[in-house]
Amino acid sequence: MKTWPILASIPLWCLLASCKRAEVDLPRTLAPEPAKVTVSANGFVGEINIDGGIVAVPRLHELIEPRMRGSMAETQVGAQMDIKARGVASAEGYFFQADWTSRPAGDRYLDVRGQVSTYSGGAHPMTSIEAFVWDRLGQRRLALADLLRDPSPGSAAVATLAGAAREALVAVKRARDPAYDPHKDTFIGMGPDGPFAADLAKFARNFQLVPRAADGSGGGIAFLYSPYDVGSWAEGAYEVTVPAAIAAPLLKPDASGVLR
Repeated sequence: MKTWPILASIPLWCLLASCKRAEVDLPRTLAPEPAKVTVSANGFVGEINIDGGIVAVPRLHELIEPRMRGSMAETQVGAQMDIKARGVASAEGYFFQADWTSRPAGDRYLDVRGQVSTYSGGAHPMTSIEAFVWDRLGQRRLALADLLRDPSPGSAAVATLAGAAREALVAVKRARDPAYDPHKDTFIGMGPDGPFAADLAKFARNFQLVPRAADGSGGGIAFLYSPYDVGSWAEGAYEVTVPAAIAAPLLKPDASGVLR
């Protein structure tokens, strides 16, 4: 007589608790190996690295690796076109480098960050940063607008974050250069066309939720900027954090709890 259909109808909690059965000894889940893709042809070198935390989430992995493969192929084609235009034989020195990492942000969210550096001709290599939050429950990529109580452009919440992000950036720039004068910095205007207008599409495209440390310090919303976003190419990339005391009250409960 087959007994499986009967057992399958019994709730798991009954099997493990009220029915006093022994707990099932499930095998331990091992973290997936990181994904790595490389290419080398005629002097061009390309590499994509994706950590195991991303590989462990198939939908997230599918958002990243195919797109990076496409970008690497485009860069390689661009390099070949550039060496042809220059009349040289080898693409030596031309490259594509993409590194994607992740870290938990509370139980529900995963901070995902990518840095892509390329050179396929021109005055210098280019670097771009992409950062977002992945919702493990909804299995989707989130924008900051999905986590704010009021994400509408010009709202008090958005204006507060924009101003705080700009102040944090000014502090970082001053730390790098004591002679820095924000009044002379044309990259960080607060006008409607500036990067710190009260519009999430302007200043909050790349962000992370930063939980507090074990001792209760730190935490907040980190904003990441590629070269040219808020400064010259020579200044490089910037990462600034709006403290939890400012950011947490503006977020929906689940996200706010990560910062508290």
